[in-house]
Amino acid sequence: MLNYDEQVRMFKDSIPIGPKTIPELVDWLRKQVDIKEIPLSALPGRALQTAKHNAMTCILNDGLQLKPDDMSFLAFEVKINPKSSRYSDTLYDHNMIYVVFEEHNGYIFSNSNRLFLDLEFIRGVSQHELDTEGNEFRSLLSHLAISYCEEHNILD
Repeated sequence: MLNYDEQVRMFKDSIPIGPKTIPELVDWLRKQVDIKEIPLSALPGRALQTAKHNAMTCILNDGLQLKPDDMSFLAFEVKINPKSSRYSDTLYDHNMIYVVFEEHNGYIFSNSNRLFLDLEFIRGVSQHELDTEGNEFRSLLSHLAISYCEEHNILD
């Protein structure tokens, strides 16, 4: 595994300054893959309950302290076709790729790890987060490092 200083050296300069809004992320997603908005009830299994819990406890909610009843979620299904093949690595839920956004705090949830990471990276962090190496920056940095290590078969 990469230590923190290695992660900063490898990834800090590539992290976009943002953060992008949910509408901007949805626009980006539409350019990458074919998507359709779906009702929250169409999410498989306990995906919505998991997204609500995670959105409430994530670092993006630290300042807002939103409860699930105060949140507003958007859900999209990614159509499985050649455009989305890079995201079909983890189809655990009924052969469906989905992404859920919480509109107030910016939380992202997906059953595709690669899609989640791409969206998290594209969202970026604020200049303040980047400069101070705050919690959101560190979270993104660690996700980038984990992905890098997985892709390069680095175990320790």
